[in-house]
Amino acid sequence: MPQASPLSMKGPAEVAHGWMFAGFAVNVLLLGVMITQVYLYYGQYKNDKKWIKIFVAVLFCADCLNTGFDFAYLYRSLITYFGDAAFLEKADWLFATDPVITGLIASSVQLFFAWRVRVLTKTWVYPAVIGSFAIAGGVSSIVCAYEITRTPRFVDFQNFKAVVIVWLAAEALGDVIITALLVWYLVRAQRPFSMLMANGFQRSDMMVDRIIRITVQTGLLTMIVASLDLFFYLYDPTGTHLLFNFPLCKLYSNSLMSSLNSRRGWKYGGTGTGADSEGQIITTGGLNIRTQAISGNATKQADIITFESKTHPEVFVHVEQHELRDVSSPPATHNYDDRKRTLGSNASNKTLEEKWEQERHWGA
Repeated sequence: MPQASPLSMKGPAEVAHGWMFAGFAVNVLLLGVMITQVYLYYGQYKNDKKWIKIFVAVLFCADCLNTGFDFAYLYRSLITYFGDAAFLEKADWLFATDPVITGLIASSVQLFFAWRVRVLTKTWVYPAVIGSFAIAGGVSSIVCAYEITRTPRFVDFQNFKAVVIVWLAAEALGDVIITALLVWYLVRAQRPFSMLMANGFQRSDMMVDRIIRITVQTGLLTMIVASLDLFFYLYDPTGTHLLFNFPLCKLYSNSLMSSLNSRRGWKYGGTGTGADSEGQIITTGGLNIRTQAISGNATKQADIITFESKTHPEVFVHVEQHELRDVSSPPATHNYDDRKRTLGSNASNKTLEEKWEQERHWGA
């Protein structure tokens, strides 16, 4: 008895559109995060260079176009052509825009990180390697979109396997190099301050913050998702890889925006001698660790630790004053001083025994 194929056991929409819909949901969620990050960037970093602001705007517009095209394709497939199994088996030009936009966003972000590595390492070797992988991935994504228009059936996507392999493998390898270099820089920058965190909560807070920074801002997360996308494309004939492919562009853009929004004072002084780059490592507990590297004949590091606080510490001192007064008024024949006495006052030298003796004399 012949074994049933996994494709024959699924409905026409389950082969690709089910995973596509799940990936689109993550895409929309990450677009909301991207909107927040762009808003924070333009509100906080108004003095950034003009080309960085333009780059962020172009990246944000590309993200919005990607989400719009994906939504239009799913709406046509699941609503307009509801029940049309022949239409569900094929991809159209709206679907073909996804690899193009994803590839261009990924290559642009990797080129930006290549420039960042150039600023930090002061060498062109690593940026050249990263740039070559980024360009290869971007060109391969355009070729992949062309192949989709030539071979629109989802089950036939394996026919242009070589193009997809070059596209996703180039992006993953570029992310590996970026992650390794930036993690090395972050570890080297934070190593002098690891012994300063004596409190357990502060050490845990800093550790969690470093994990988040290394995962999101260095390309580690995008590397993992791109690798999973390639793995499921090669070993699963269904559209499982679309679950990772649809949100991939948003992961790249959010990785860039997370890196930009966490700078707080990084300065890029160009390529001349003596140009300095200043980095600031910010933990969630309000501890700022600033490192400064000055290029030239020698390397000098100036480490400054500052604590950000919105309020100033205040001390309130409350002083209480107690008074001792006689309840009964003395007879007119006695010369008694009716002035207020405070506890510990030196105005009266009478002891308690003398007062008791005087009261006993008045009672007699």
